[in-house]
Parts: sequence; C-alpha cells; structure tokens
Amino acid sequence: MTDAAPNRILYVEDDPDIQTIAKIALEKIGGFTVRVCGSGREALDAVSGFAPDCVILDVMMPGMDGPSTLAALRAMPAGANVPVIFMTAKVQSSEIAQYKALGALDVIAKPFDPMSLASTIRNILGQATATRIPAALLDQLQQLRQGVGQEIPSRIEKIETAWRSLGGGRWDAEAATNLRSLLHSTVGTAGTFGYKQTSLQARSAESRLGALLATSNAPTHEQLEEMTESIIALSRAAASEQPNR
Repeated sequence: MTDAAPNRILYVEDDPDIQTIAKIALEKIGGFTVRVCGSGREALDAVSGFAPDCVILDVMMPGMDGPSTLAALRAMPAGANVPVIFMTAKVQSSEIAQYKALGALDVIAKPFDPMSLASTIRNILGQATATRIPAALLDQLQQLRQGVGQEIPSRIEKIETAWRSLGGGRWDAEAATNLRSLLHSTVGTAGTFGYKQTSLQARSAESRLGALLATSNAPTHEQLEEMTESIIALSRAAASEQPNR
C-alpha cells in the first residue's frame, strides 16, 4: 500500500444494497477509488486490470465463496501480495482466527457502520486518518436507508414463503440452505442500514436453521415449531422497526 491518494479498493459483495452503501462510504467518506464486483470470479477477472491496493472480500457468496476467492487470488501474480480483509457476519474468535490463517489481514464484522467503514479500513492498513462527513452525504445515506426499509417487507415475504414450504412436511436440505443464505443476507443488509432488531432476529433464525442443517436427520416437530417462532419474531421486528441511525 502506498501513500498516494486515492487508494484503490476492490470490493467483493453479492448483495446490491450493501454494494451501494459501501461504495458511497468508501469513496465519499474515505476518498478511496472503488471497483465493486458481485462474485469471486468477477473479482479475479478484475484484479490484473484494476491493480487494487486492498481487497475487501465477503465470506459467504454463491458459487465461489470468500476463502476460495482468496486462495485463487494468491495463486495469481497480480494478487499474490495484495492485502485482503474479510467482511462477514461470522465473527466468532475461532472464525476470525481461521480467516487470518487463510491469509486475511483482518476481519470487519457485518453489519458494519457505513460512517466508520473507511476509517476502519485505514486503521487496518496502518493509515489512520480523521474524516468529516458532509451533511449532503448524511442525507443521501438516510435516503438509502429508507429505500432499503421499503424493500425489507419483500425480503421477509420471501423468507416466510420459503419457510412455509420447508415447515410443511416437505423438508429439503438444498432449499433450507438457500433460505439460510437469504437470512444471512438479511442480517447484513438490515443491520448495515440501521434496522438492528430485524438484523438480530434474522441472525437468530439463521443460527437456528444452521443447527437444523448440521444434522443429517429430518427436523422434529418441536424443532420446526421453534424455527417457525423465529420466523414470526423476524416478521414482527421488520413490520415495526424504523432505522435507528
């Protein structure tokens, strides 16, 4: 990483809403030059031409996940020495240690605070700086939050529909895995845009569903009822919450 400004970040994230707010935060608050990629494969294709100073990499992505992307990046001359920071909701101490063992410089937790994202990255890279957030940018971020708030009901409806199918006696591990991915995405998106209770309830439901997927046995009636209660709690949180930033 050089001292020349702006520094170049390759940001890899499959959720369009997270892409939008992170790009604004990194460019307008942090002064970075940002290229956004929606998949690991797209990121690998972009590395040589973009020549990033840092790669911010989501862990859970369809197709090629974050660790697989990092391994492939390290095998490329253009990416062998580029600092990589993982961004994920999975931030238990054992998970962070695993990511660092794979070669990540550090880990940023999802949901993240858009206002402090750039300074967090600069701190990790040893370039700590003070930032001032313009009022116009605050207004723009608030509009984005409101837009995401309008999209949340459709996300919750998809979750409810998927769970009704799974909880109605037609348990399917692949469909459950897809639902878990949708819950995981909701954790990050809702939390990042200020919908904290929705994010927490989505995290709880994701964790419960993950426990069901961890066993080869079909869920019991009691387990299905507990999962249904988690989905109901998520729906109630999403229906009543306003962004708290």
